[in-house]
Amino acid sequence: MLSQELAKRNLPPLKTREEMKEIMQSEVFGYLPDVPFSFSVSEPTVIEERYDCGNVHFSYVDMTLNIGDGSHTFRIDRLLHVDGRKRPLIIVNNFHHMEDSHYFPREEMSEYDVDFLMFCYKDISSDDGDFSTGIAPLLLPDGQNTDTTCGKIGIWAWAAMRVLDYALTLPSTDAENVMISGHSRLGKTALYTGMLDERFRFVFSNAAGCAGDSIAHGSTGKLKEHLDRHLRQRGENISDIVENFPYWFCKNYFKYTKENQSDIFDQHFLLAAIAPRFVIIGSCDMDFWADPESQQLCCLAASPAWEKDGLDGIADAEDYLPTGQALPDGRVGYFKIHSKHFFSRHSWKRSIEFIEKHKQ
Repeated sequence: MLSQELAKRNLPPLKTREEMKEIMQSEVFGYLPDVPFSFSVSEPTVIEERYDCGNVHFSYVDMTLNIGDGSHTFRIDRLLHVDGRKRPLIIVNNFHHMEDSHYFPREEMSEYDVDFLMFCYKDISSDDGDFSTGIAPLLLPDGQNTDTTCGKIGIWAWAAMRVLDYALTLPSTDAENVMISGHSRLGKTALYTGMLDERFRFVFSNAAGCAGDSIAHGSTGKLKEHLDRHLRQRGENISDIVENFPYWFCKNYFKYTKENQSDIFDQHFLLAAIAPRFVIIGSCDMDFWADPESQQLCCLAASPAWEKDGLDGIADAEDYLPTGQALPDGRVGYFKIHSKHFFSRHSWKRSIEFIEKHKQ
């Protein structure tokens, strides 16, 4: 049934990884600037030493990025084991600092056999059309001066790569098993970051929806609006997202607001360009705005990028996944939890299980 549902969407066929990567940059997110940089990191400040019976410390460092004649400093929170053993690492591009985040139950996460680095995206640059904040003027001194210059998602993605640069200097980091993660707009950012930087073995997007992990062609829903935007019975479309957040994207993306889709690409290109590495997509069953059905179909549509090389994409499913279940076996993972638009402990658990199943 799902293959029939996918066929109805009439999606553009997949291309080579490099072609899809090029399209996602030129038509949606823009190109990252190629600028020389260096960085330095302060000594850690320890906040809590008692997690997991003292085996995990919560601390932070200040990272300074030197770009051209300027510099910018931001905080990186750390939840690291202290026994000297290498572990998989999850880099979290988050809406808050770790101690302030309702998206991250840090004590519970300390009991898993992974480490975490987290930064707050607004410490990198503000979530608005002002390109004079944070590192934005250092990366884009002329602002968005072309139709393919990256927007704020590109700037946040560039910073996530610099956090990875730092992570790879830590003796505890298992460099073969690093994940980039994010929720909602930062899920879009995680997918774009993972597409561009092949050092990430795992990419985790939670409830990214339109312009992220949900296909635009035939976006589902019943055209019934609700006062709570997270309960709207229609998937968000390109027109919606560009009207509200034009500064996330390159200007070329605005071309697709009239039809709310493109004849040359859809978001399955973004997932497929991550192949042959691993990507896992999380859905919330009450998050109609992100459109869980279009999220699962996006995974299915992207899977041939893995299958052509004899690898498993998303595991077979005859119908849309029931709430509370997961498809973790292929290199494209998918799960659905009972929730509104939220990044819950259940989502974190699914992503860590995915790492455990597929780590090297």
